[in-house]
Amino acid sequence: MKHIAKIAAFTAIFLIINLILCGFMPPDNGSSLDMWHSYHQKQSIDIAVIGSSLASCALPEEELAAATGETVALMATNSQSLDMSQIALETLLREHSPRYVILVMDLTNMTGKPYAKAQKAFLYAELQTDSWKDKPADLLRYMTSRDNFTGADSLNALFPWQSGSWPTDWPATIQQKWNAVLNRLPHRRGAAHAQPEDTTVINFDTVGMVNTWSQNAHDFSAQHIEELTSMLQLCQENGTRLLLISAPKTTLDVVSYETYFDDYAYFKQLAAQYGASYYDFNLAKPELFENKEPDYHKDFTHMNAAGGHAFSLSMAKFLAMLDAGQDVESLFETPSEYLTAVNYITNVYMTPEVHPDKILLLAGSYHGPSVQAEYEFWVKAPGESEYSRVSAYSTRSWTEYAAAEHGTYQFRVNARIVGSSADFERYYECSVDF
Repeated sequence: MKHIAKIAAFTAIFLIINLILCGFMPPDNGSSLDMWHSYHQKQSIDIAVIGSSLASCALPEEELAAATGETVALMATNSQSLDMSQIALETLLREHSPRYVILVMDLTNMTGKPYAKAQKAFLYAELQTDSWKDKPADLLRYMTSRDNFTGADSLNALFPWQSGSWPTDWPATIQQKWNAVLNRLPHRRGAAHAQPEDTTVINFDTVGMVNTWSQNAHDFSAQHIEELTSMLQLCQENGTRLLLISAPKTTLDVVSYETYFDDYAYFKQLAAQYGASYYDFNLAKPELFENKEPDYHKDFTHMNAAGGHAFSLSMAKFLAMLDAGQDVESLFETPSEYLTAVNYITNVYMTPEVHPDKILLLAGSYHGPSVQAEYEFWVKAPGESEYSRVSAYSTRSWTEYAAAEHGTYQFRVNARIVGSSADFERYYECSVDF
């Protein structure tokens, strides 16, 4: 009897310590915890939206629900990789029979490595918000999954604090945890899951070379193709209508991505193999959706609140047309038609190179294939308050500047279409220490 009591006492102490550690050291569950809380509160689901932050910004849950008049589950989380999307889809189809599943494609998810912290947060949040009857099955599924089985992660679900870090500022940590509890209370009262309201508007003259192509690997990995294919197969087997879509983003991010339309063709044919459809709303004609730039975007890929509202209305109209059996293919441009319309410069960038006796200024810009750009370079030397011109407009995209003194130089490049009389159409500024 004493032996049993000691085991019980040890187990109780162990669990208490584990709970304390889990309270302070797990990864930030953030949008994952919000998503699973919101999902588990729904008795039925008509439309599910799955994907990364591209999905939650473009199709906010409350906006799409209001536009369609149907129950919407936004199963999208920040940095959600395809394996996480697959878990969301499997859970959804195991528990519900939605009319539509909308998977918002993210090219990053087809090429790069998943963000490990986001993956752990996603899985821990699912386990944390499960009903008690579902926890054992989901925990077993996680521990024996192909990715985790026989590895340390197969047991880490029991000890999530292992992937966290010990607080260095206890008062701040306690306050942060308390604020997190207060922020989650609305979700327990049934509030919808969505990205925070964001009225930020992108400024193309400050973007520079930042775009999806410049930040990512480009070849689709076999693992990600397999994950996407598995989701297509699962929906086909369940008789669920799956829509693969690309949400509207800036023209800059489309024209800068060198294999964008090859990828578009790939998604089209892959979806068709499994009875699904792929629609790129960057190619939508104005009668379906007019992508107002910069008003609808907070950065080069994410829509802001105005964009999410407008696109939700468009998606509701689109789904109604699908329900009515109308022809929707005619509402989208071909890639060549899209590129023909990009008869302007989306943005310009500059990458200075510092040499012992000079600074080499290298410029470039993104635009449609019919456009030829020309560049003008300016400098503000140390101590000066006004720019002076380094070189006049020319189709040559570089110039040299002979720096006369040490200090911080401010450079500016203006860009315009050849033949334009405008002072500039886009510009970019940067500073260089010499």
